[in-house]
Amino acid sequence: MVRKLSLELEELISGVNPGQIKIGELLDLMPRRGFGFLLVAISLPSAFPLPAGGYSLPFALLIILLALQIMVGRSSPFLPHKVRSKNITARAITFIQKRGIPFLRRMERISKPRLEFLHRRRPFNFLIGLVILLVALVMLLPVPGTNTIFALAILLMGFGMANNDGLFILGGGLLGLAALAILSAIVITGGSALYPLW
Repeated sequence: MVRKLSLELEELISGVNPGQIKIGELLDLMPRRGFGFLLVAISLPSAFPLPAGGYSLPFALLIILLALQIMVGRSSPFLPHKVRSKNITARAITFIQKRGIPFLRRMERISKPRLEFLHRRRPFNFLIGLVILLVALVMLLPVPGTNTIFALAILLMGFGMANNDGLFILGGGLLGLAALAILSAIVITGGSALYPLW
């Protein structure tokens, strides 16, 4: 029986002092969950209305690296030693403990293996990686109030990948694409309105 993702994450962060968990330890914890586990752990602190400050930018870059690897068909994530050795901030760990893990538990109540072809076939993996890449790129932009919805989309996709639940992958992908479309429409509309003033 596959252990719950929330339990594995809770055991990892409860065994050490906050701020002493390295990114590489997350990768080594559950190699068979691979990309999904990392995407969940990385996106959790940004996926709430009051995220952990200063967290989104560096980890958006890490998500981009993972997305590119998913697109080229890697079966497990690779992280450079410099990235693996970086500690996750104590503030982010505390945030995961207090809000992230309870949120995962609620998701696990309705999750089960389904639509598994959505991440077990290379063409679908390429599309999943592409959506994650586009969403993470937008997270790098200084657009107020957008990171939460994009991080939630990545969280849902990562959760689905880690739990063989294609419905969560599909839901996260659609959420990310919808948010991208709305943001693009706002930018284009705003640009059109300002153009006569130039």
